[in-house]
Amino acid sequence: MILGACSAATGKEESSENTTEVAVAETVEEVEERSIVAKEITTTFYPEVTKLRHLTEEDLEWYDIIITRLNAIDDFSGDQKTVYEIAEEYGEDPEELWFNWLEIVDAKWYGDNGDYAILTEAYNKLMTEILEKNIVGEKIEHSSGRSDLDGDNLMTFVQHKLDVDGKPYEITYVIEHRNN
Repeated sequence: MILGACSAATGKEESSENTTEVAVAETVEEVEERSIVAKEITTTFYPEVTKLRHLTEEDLEWYDIIITRLNAIDDFSGDQKTVYEIAEEYGEDPEELWFNWLEIVDAKWYGDNGDYAILTEAYNKLMTEILEKNIVGEKIEHSSGRSDLDGDNLMTFVQHKLDVDGKPYEITYVIEHRNN
């Protein structure tokens, strides 16, 4: 993993039009540079990895039925309520269909990357762990982030915007995924 950090730009560029030069006495102060990156960087993490369900024809049929209904709903009543209603219509056990639905969705959405995946909750835990172990400060607040998976090279490129002790920073790092 490669980890680097820099502060976000806070100054504004001024236009050169309609400016007046004024002689100003300047006092030069030494600026203490402070790194938010830990002196010893943790580079190995073991996120929770889930084996995805092997999708059957029946699973794909359930996916089509349920996703079609969910996409048609505009009142945001929730997945679970809708899946329970569908289960009752088809004479299925609502709890069992709900459990199967969750596995089907994970396999459908993450299956392009192989038989295993780091699901959303585990991914969020991983991002938190990476920041906690490698960023130093009294108060660290995560304001936004994005990531891009390069499935061919098994790498994820991650960017975060943070406030560390009241100052904005942007950090970028690369995660190399291994099959072990």
